[in-house]
Amino acid sequence: MNYDAAMNPIPAQRPSEKSRRIGATLMGGMLGMTCYYLPVSKDTFVNSAFSVVRKNAEKDIKTLTLAAEEISKNRLSEENRIILKEMGVDETQAAISAKCKELKESITDPDTVKNLKKSFAENFKKYKKDASLMDAVTSKAMSNIKWNGFKWGMGIGAVLGAALSLITAKEQ
Repeated sequence: MNYDAAMNPIPAQRPSEKSRRIGATLMGGMLGMTCYYLPVSKDTFVNSAFSVVRKNAEKDIKTLTLAAEEISKNRLSEENRIILKEMGVDETQAAISAKCKELKESITDPDTVKNLKKSFAENFKKYKKDASLMDAVTSKAMSNIKWNGFKWGMGIGAVLGAALSLITAKEQ
């Protein structure tokens, strides 16, 4: 038995200012992460779902444009050939141009956009009750909303935790 250690206990160290600030920031961030579970409003969902549709259409237009460029050079790659088949588009510039126009109208035509948003709004309660009813677009929209809440909540919680640690440090 070591009598020196028993006779001279190590004094408890108080946490430093920096470690308290870091701990409060992390705790605030962790508490803020619960924003992931906040309820989703219908308007937020509809706008996010339309944003996903718009991004998908823009991506498809970009892909079709690249395929049209390859066709003009008589060098259509197998990848683009498969993509054109999946989209149901012939390997001609006219067919690709028509499909691009159709995709562009699907995200810019006021009546089409209104009907699409109306469909998202009407089905919102079903999607909210049962996630298995969601398609790829609505699932991605809901995921985006949840993760944005998570990130914003974590950031705001961390800032508030850091601010509170600074305030309590000045009072001591």
